[in-house]
Amino acid sequence: MRHLPDWLAILGACLFVLLSFYRIELPGLNYDELIFANAAQGAPDNTFIFGRLGSVPLLVSPYVGALKAWLYMPVFFFFGVSALTIRLPVILLAAVTLLIFYRAMRINLGAAWAAIAVWIMALDPANLFPSRLDSGPTVLMHLFQAAVLALWFSYCDKPQLWKPVFICLCFVLGCFDKFNFVWLASAFIIGVFVCYPDVGKDLWFSLPRVIRWITIIVVVVAPVIMLSLVWPYRHLLPALTHPMSFRANWNALLSTLSGAAEASLIFESPAGIIRVLPGWLIVIDGLLALACLLLPISNPQARENRKSGMFCLILGFLIFLQIVVTPLGGGPSHPHHYSMIFPFPLLAFAFLAKSLHLQFGVKRPRAAAALLGLSAICFFLVNVHNTFVYLSHFRNKNAHYRPQWSPEIYSLSSYIHEHGSEWQRIINIDWGLHNQIHAFAPEQLRFWFRGEKIYELYEVSRPSGTSS
Repeated sequence: MRHLPDWLAILGACLFVLLSFYRIELPGLNYDELIFANAAQGAPDNTFIFGRLGSVPLLVSPYVGALKAWLYMPVFFFFGVSALTIRLPVILLAAVTLLIFYRAMRINLGAAWAAIAVWIMALDPANLFPSRLDSGPTVLMHLFQAAVLALWFSYCDKPQLWKPVFICLCFVLGCFDKFNFVWLASAFIIGVFVCYPDVGKDLWFSLPRVIRWITIIVVVVAPVIMLSLVWPYRHLLPALTHPMSFRANWNALLSTLSGAAEASLIFESPAGIIRVLPGWLIVIDGLLALACLLLPISNPQARENRKSGMFCLILGFLIFLQIVVTPLGGGPSHPHHYSMIFPFPLLAFAFLAKSLHLQFGVKRPRAAAALLGLSAICFFLVNVHNTFVYLSHFRNKNAHYRPQWSPEIYSLSSYIHEHGSEWQRIINIDWGLHNQIHAFAPEQLRFWFRGEKIYELYEVSRPSGTSS
């Protein structure tokens, strides 16, 4: 029985893989889903190659590194390019991320609570389907996010210098993968000094003097580098930026955390998705935090859980604040940015509820257990409902998809293969198909399908009755 929660957490991760794998080819592969594909195939041309280190692709865009492409190089080399080889690796990485979150939570929450939280996260459409498609990309972001939390909570429990070293490595890799990971890095630093001032102070003075000076230099130089990267594009901001109100960003956040935002992007409509839970969860988090701050907490373990809960709440709030103030950082077309806040609201609820339970639940253990159990069941059932709304679209042969996610991309790719010798007649007239066609093209044709080319030869003889 001692290892039962561990096995339940593993079972939850397996269920996550099973649900993510269902009809894995659906929806059709998306343009953004494959921005890394050319780099992963050795970058024979400059399609989505923003920078190289010699012949090695280094950046696929000004703010997205080629880390994912490097990981996929052996996958594409040995197994080729297909919906399976594109989506299955990120699904497996997301399952590993769930287990890392489990490791992070069980230090303070305990194994049973942590296993319940993992099951809620495993069935959350805000985690399941963005991970399946990874068009953000978000999977590596959540992997490094989970690793940072697990290492930090482990360091607070048992200080060892190698743990902060690996935390820094995770931040470096996370920012290289996608530069907006700096939102989490800055929130983490502030959160540590607010919630763990003594631990942060001890860690700082335990570092060698040279490391402290390097850290100070990095903190001073990093904003200058960020400004130098953004400054050349300042003239574009008035044309591209439409300032969003705080309320609009708030609504976009709740839409992302409920899974409705991703459903809107794929199916054009979030019909059937229950969207009220994230808002209420955040409100309850605020009330629990207020209770933990105002009520006397004498239990040592309860105090640790209070710290962890406040830490997660501060991280989520500061990330959201940075999204709001960053030009082009938010909006309904950027759910992958708000996705960085997942799963902080759930983690804050678990830690803060555990703190109050340890301090006050001993007097009425059955009532406290019933209340917490009902909350967990509510989260679980809403996530199950919303996940099956998604899966019902994949089960329906006549389901409607946005053109950018249409399964017809596979038919188009096959047609291009069959008529590849007529490449001179293939004309670029629209956005959103090039990356997929380029990734699927045979090596002898890929050279001609380079740059920003989209192909319409297929439209001439597409079978009637199929959607484009």
